[in-house]
Amino acid sequence: MLSHSSYAVIFPHPVTAKKAIVHLSPPWTTIFQGEKVTLTCDGFNSSIPRTWWYKNEQRQKTRSTKSIVIQQPGMYRCQNQDSTLSDPVHLVVSSDPLILQTPYSVFEGDTLTLKCRGRYAERIRNITYYKDGKILSYFLKTSVFVIPQVGLSHSAQYHCTATTDLLQIFQQEISSRKVALQIQELFPPPELKVTSYQPIEGTPIALSCDTQLPPQKSDTELHFTFFRDGRTITSDWMRSRVLQIPAIWREDSGSYSCEARAVAQDIRKQSKGVKINVKRIPISGILMKIQPSGGQVTEGEKVVLICSAAQGTGNITFSWNREGIHSSLGEKTGRSLEEKFVLSDVNKNDAGKYYCTADNSISSISSQMTDVIVISRNLPPQFNSREKIRPLALGLIVIQFIMVGLCASALLFFFGPWSKLGNC
Repeated sequence: MLSHSSYAVIFPHPVTAKKAIVHLSPPWTTIFQGEKVTLTCDGFNSSIPRTWWYKNEQRQKTRSTKSIVIQQPGMYRCQNQDSTLSDPVHLVVSSDPLILQTPYSVFEGDTLTLKCRGRYAERIRNITYYKDGKILSYFLKTSVFVIPQVGLSHSAQYHCTATTDLLQIFQQEISSRKVALQIQELFPPPELKVTSYQPIEGTPIALSCDTQLPPQKSDTELHFTFFRDGRTITSDWMRSRVLQIPAIWREDSGSYSCEARAVAQDIRKQSKGVKINVKRIPISGILMKIQPSGGQVTEGEKVVLICSAAQGTGNITFSWNREGIHSSLGEKTGRSLEEKFVLSDVNKNDAGKYYCTADNSISSISSQMTDVIVISRNLPPQFNSREKIRPLALGLIVIQFIMVGLCASALLFFFGPWSKLGNC
C-alpha cells in the first residue's frame, strides 16, 4: 500500500449558491379535487429567509412565507434570498374514480411507496399494481405497495387497477392514469482528478475523487477508495475524497481510478481510469571522495570511498571499481544520492586508482579516478608520509654540501692550493 495522509483542501469546490428545495406534505403529487397540499421552501444559511413562490413561471403575490397551502393544479417553484430557484413540482388535481399517488422525488436507495386510492376508498378492493404494463403485485384490500431500496432500473410507468362496488349492486373494474416515475441518481459516477499526470519521481501528488450529492441528500455519508491498475492502493475506505501521496515513484505509473460509496445505501460508483506516467530524472554530477583526505593510509587501516550524485531519481545502484579489475568491488542500491564503501585492513596490494559508478536504469555515469596510497608500517614514524621524507632528504643533501665545503677550505689553509681535495 502507498503511505498517505489526506488533505481535503487541495481541490476546493467553487462556492456557488445552492438550489432551494420544495417539500410536500403529504408527499403525493396527485390528489383528488378538494384536497390540499402544503409546500415548504427550504433555503440555506439564512435565519430569516425571504421566500418567493412561482406558479407556472409567474411570481405569486403572496406574503414572504416559507410554506403555502395549495389545492390548484400547476407547476410550483420557490426561491429565497440565499438560494437559487428550486426544481419544479407538478401538482395534479384529479376527478378520476381511481388515482395512483407517487412521491415528488425518489432517489437511488430510497424506499418507494405507491398508493392506489379510490374516490370512495371504502368501496375499492382487488387492487393490482403494474410497472410498464406488467403486474407487480396484487392485494385484496391493501392500497399501499412498498419497494425497498429502489435503483435506477425502477424508473418506469406505473398504474393500478381495482374493482369497486357501485351501490353494492354490481362490481366494476376501474384503472388509474399512468404515472411516469423517474428514479434520480443519488450521486453521479465520480471523476478522478490529479495534480499532475506526469509527475517527477520522488515528488508529492494528490488524487481527488469528485462527485456531487443533490441538495435533498446533502447529509448522505460518502466514503472513497482508490485503485491502480484495478488493485486498491488504500488500506480501507476513506472519509476524505482526497488521497495525498507524499512521494510517487516510477513503478507507481499506471491507470488510476477511484470509487465512491454511499455508506447507508451501499451504493457504489467508480470513475474512469486516468493514466499517470511518472518521470525519472537522469543521474548527473557524480563525485567520489576518499577518507582519510588525500587517499593516503597506513597498512592495516581502512579507507572509506564515498560516492555521491548531484541529482537523479529512483533506485540508484552505486558500484565501486578499481583500475585494471573488471568486476566491481561492491554494490549498494537505494533511493539515496550518496553511499559509502569501506576497504578494511588495507595493504600495499590495495594501492591504486579507484572510481565509482551510479546507475538508475535510464542513465549510468562514472566518477573520475582517485588514488589510494598505502604506506608501509616498517618505516620509522618520521617516514610515514612523503611530506616528511622530502624535507629530511633535502636537509641531508644540504648538510653534505656544507661538510664538503668546510673540508676543502681546511686543506687550502694548511697545505696550499696543491692539496688533493679528494682526501676530503
